[in-house]
Amino acid sequence: MHVKRQTIAKKWLIPRKGTKYLVVPSHDKKNGLPILIILREILKVAENRKEVKRILQEKLVSVNDKEIKTENFSVLPFDIIKIGQKSYELGFSEKGRFKIKETTRKEMILRVINKKILKNKKIQLNLLYGKNIISDEKVKVGDSLVIKEKKIIKILPLEKGREAIIFAGGYKGKEGKIEKIENKIATLSYKNEKINVPVKSIMVVK
Repeated sequence: MHVKRQTIAKKWLIPRKGTKYLVVPSHDKKNGLPILIILREILKVAENRKEVKRILQEKLVSVNDKEIKTENFSVLPFDIIKIGQKSYELGFSEKGRFKIKETTRKEMILRVINKKILKNKKIQLNLLYGKNIISDEKVKVGDSLVIKEKKIIKILPLEKGREAIIFAGGYKGKEGKIEKIENKIATLSYKNEKINVPVKSIMVVK
């Protein structure tokens, strides 16, 4: 499935001129960005669709340690993309648009949005953007998990003093230190100002 380039959301941050049609993300079309767009339009490691297909066939691309084979694979915010020896993260600019940045970090960080007890009494931690993980770790809703190969490497508690990024709402993309949490509202210090946002809109990253 494809859409016209002129109709795509501005958050994709790609030129309005180019191929007339663009591939649609394989899943979570609202939050995702196709790997084809990332490789060809943003990182420019390929000049055209044919080159993207070759790169994928040569097994040079992975997302969160999973080898990617299809050009429409949907990369979601905070996913770690590895291309050859370099790693990148899909995040947000301070204006709330998609932003790809090179990173040395190999692990994905995601917020726990709720917990579910399965039939075998194991606990499923449901994370942002439809991801989940089974774990016996003592984790609270709102905490962030550092994940590598579907294993929890570290837990980042939602608490005062932590660094957090705003992933939803009008302040999306802004990052700062949590000054306080009160009545489900978090106050973040961002540059020379204080930002008040719903706790459910922030994710601890440090």
